[in-house]
Amino acid sequence: MFPLKICDCVQVGTITVKTCVFVLVGPIVVISFAWCAVGAELADGNPRTNEVQGNDQPFTVVAVLHDDEALARPHDIELQGDLAFVPGKGGSVAIVDIKDLANPRIVWWNRDELAVEDAQTVLPLGQHLFLGARDFYSINVKDPAKPVVEERISDRPRVDRINGMARRGDFILSANKTGWIGVFDISDPPSPRLRDVLDTRRHGDLRSPHDIAAFGNHIIVVDQARDSPVKVRIYRVADSTTSQLLPTDKWVVAGSVTSASLNGANRVGVSGNHAFVACSQSDNFAIGFLDITNPDDPVHLLTMPFADVHATGLAISGNMLFVAGGQAVQALDISAPDKPKTLAVIETTDVFPTGRDNAHDLVYRDGHLFVTAQNDNQIGIIRVNDRRILERAL
Repeated sequence: MFPLKICDCVQVGTITVKTCVFVLVGPIVVISFAWCAVGAELADGNPRTNEVQGNDQPFTVVAVLHDDEALARPHDIELQGDLAFVPGKGGSVAIVDIKDLANPRIVWWNRDELAVEDAQTVLPLGQHLFLGARDFYSINVKDPAKPVVEERISDRPRVDRINGMARRGDFILSANKTGWIGVFDISDPPSPRLRDVLDTRRHGDLRSPHDIAAFGNHIIVVDQARDSPVKVRIYRVADSTTSQLLPTDKWVVAGSVTSASLNGANRVGVSGNHAFVACSQSDNFAIGFLDITNPDDPVHLLTMPFADVHATGLAISGNMLFVAGGQAVQALDISAPDKPKTLAVIETTDVFPTGRDNAHDLVYRDGHLFVTAQNDNQIGIIRVNDRRILERAL
């Protein structure tokens, strides 16, 4: 027997209230979900509501894949073709066949906590998979059932605890939680090399860079540390005329956001002239919205509460922003980034049996969300039914 959480939304005046009940079911497998089709509470405090369109249920859990060894505290997830690549903070790396969405299967995995310690982020590129952990790896995945590690770069403390990566041409830029940004030359994928590093404590006042995104001639980096004076920092990293990446000693420290409402800035994504920040701190579970039209002077538009706790996953598709954390995924319409609207929220104990910092990262593709559950050693595949979300996510 296990508890099934069932929630619905009730309109009380201008406020949408979510009510939940728990029932015991078993021993059969049951897909459980909870959802609210509500709007974001904006800076003015006014909730904006919408009715669900399309299927009566905005989301459906399609599959859950659990493995305590292959998916040891899964952190990131990235897709390429019919494969999902999942690194785990417990020292695991897994390749999952997702061709049949209802029956994902692990085609290869490795768990060696000494060799691949604290695996947190991946970036697939053709026949190679770049892995960020306490070292930087290039893995040949031409045969996904028999991957081969072709290069491992160790250079501590400059390369250590890589938590986020962004590709810019022939380079990968990494966010290192101990206070560095790494620049890896991947022009020869089997033999990447560490070209440069930036000490973010000395240049930009970042204590613990947690994620990174590239846009134009700039990068944007978020800092998870509560005591960091800067929550979001922008650097100009490329020549303004040629757009060629510059050595780090030529980088320009540009604008920043220092608002305490972005404490615990964990993930960042960019779409057009706007950046979105997921925040995960003990007293701040929130989503931040920034206008980065002028990288030297970014504008903090607003911060809104996240639907659950520990907002740590963030994915953008079209005019939709998906944020994961705790036991929930929140889907927001960002057609007008200064007036975001929450279209639906799914809370599911099938994908996220335990709470707290569980749902961690996610990607959206072709009407489905792929989400990691780091406390439960599993990933979930969730189908989106809501027509509004599907249309805006194109």
